[in-house]
Amino acid sequence: MNVSEGTVIVSGATRGIGRATVDAILARGGKVVAIARDEQALGELEASATDRIRVVAVDLSDVAGVPAAAARAIDAFGAVDGLVNCAGIASYEPVVAASLESIEAQFRVNLIAPLLLSQAVAKHLRGRGGSIVNVSSTLSERVAQTTVVYAATKAALNTLTKGLALELAPAGVRVNAVLPGGVNTDMLRTPRLRPGESLTAQELRQRVASQVDALAALHPLGRLGKPEEVAAVIVHVLDQTWQTGSLVTIDGGLSIA
Repeated sequence: MNVSEGTVIVSGATRGIGRATVDAILARGGKVVAIARDEQALGELEASATDRIRVVAVDLSDVAGVPAAAARAIDAFGAVDGLVNCAGIASYEPVVAASLESIEAQFRVNLIAPLLLSQAVAKHLRGRGGSIVNVSSTLSERVAQTTVVYAATKAALNTLTKGLALELAPAGVRVNAVLPGGVNTDMLRTPRLRPGESLTAQELRQRVASQVDALAALHPLGRLGKPEEVAAVIVHVLDQTWQTGSLVTIDGGLSIA
């Protein structure tokens, strides 16, 4: 596909990497259908942008509603050429402390929703070609304590990426994944608390600052990534006409440290 002339659905479109991806596509002249659960943020996004954006509000943790949301997104401009599955959630806790609710929520948003969105878009793209990019994580290949469940969802997303790439290649649909390292987003700034731990507002700020500094130090380049840096890679991969089934890492060297 050609991003500058195409229409791309982006999930998780109002924050972090998703919002940066929306901005990057619009800057290239493309059209965007933004999917997110925050209706107010979607409204502000639509109002602040050009007539090249449409929005669809849906809570991707309610997977029963995803197929209908996908249909609305495809119909928003009459057709789409690509999909970026960027929405994701993480719960930072040891596996032994993880509740069934937390485990299921992460798998619904990080794996099942992307699968269902990809399924709907792939059916639409058959015969016309197109591109799907899943936003995974270097944690899918480099597990860290308290992120085991999240890492498992992203490892499964990698496998989904490769399987879909093989299955959809004859139809001209390319499927790849981008694996960021630590990126300076709201998700990363979620305070990681021990079971039963309660902190004051001041202590929470200090905990987050400590987390961010510690994570940045793990990257050989010495800092966290910026959402727009990851978005640039996503848009590049969307455009590549002879790339499919790839796991593209952008992580400041984290995976080689």
